[in-house]
Amino acid sequence: MSGSKRLIEAPLGIFGGTFDPIHNGHIFPILEAAEIAKIDKIALTPCYVPTHKSAATASSEHRLNMAKILCEEYPIFYPEPLDINRNKPTYSIDTLSELNAKFPNTPLCFFIGTDSLVNIFEWHNWERLFELCHFIVCQRESDDIKQVLNSKTHNEQLQILLQQRQVNDPLSLHQSLAGNIFVANTTPLTISSSTIRKMLTNGNSVEKWLPSSINQYIQQHKLYQQAGKIC
Repeated sequence: MSGSKRLIEAPLGIFGGTFDPIHNGHIFPILEAAEIAKIDKIALTPCYVPTHKSAATASSEHRLNMAKILCEEYPIFYPEPLDINRNKPTYSIDTLSELNAKFPNTPLCFFIGTDSLVNIFEWHNWERLFELCHFIVCQRESDDIKQVLNSKTHNEQLQILLQQRQVNDPLSLHQSLAGNIFVANTTPLTISSSTIRKMLTNGNSVEKWLPSSINQYIQQHKLYQQAGKIC
C-alpha cells in the first residue's frame, strides 16, 4: 500500500562456521550475546567448504548432524543446511542473500568474533553485507574494540566503519533491517576446533569443551581419531 510503513519482524540470528566440531567456545558466547541483544532464534549454519580455511576434517553430513544434535539441546538454535546444500564454496554474501530473500521483513543479525570484524574488509563483497544484515560482535580473549583498534595496522579504516555503523542499544537491531554493528560484552571462552581435534586424536578428554551429546556422537562415529584407535 502506498505510504504504508514496512512491518519489521523479530530479528533472526545467524551463526555460521565450519563447526569441525562445534564446541562450547562457539556456543556459550553466542548464547550470551543473543540474550544481550534479545534475539530468540538463531540459524546454525555449517559451511560446506570454507573459503578462508583448509577443508573440514569431518564430512558435511557429520558436521550437519552435530549441528542438529546441538539444536535439540539448545532450542534457540535451528539447523540451517543451505550452505551445505549449495554444494560449492561458501561466501557469507550467498548465505545472507538467500536468507534475506526468504525473510524479507526480518532483520538478520550475523554473529562474528572480534577477529572477524578486524578482517571484515577482506570478506567477499563486504560492503554489500551491510545492506543485508546487522553484525553482532562477540568480544574474544578479553579484547575490547579499543584494544583491537590500537593493535591493528588498518585500525583507521575500522574506526571509520565503527563511527558510521556502531550502535550501543541492541534494540536498534530490532528497528531496522540491516546496516548496524553492535558489540556484545561477552565472556571469553578460548578454545579452537583444531585444538579439540588434536586432543581427540591424542586420546585426551574433551568433556570440558564439548556438549556431552556432541562428544557421544564423535565417539560413536570415531571422528578425529587416529586410524585404528578408539578413545
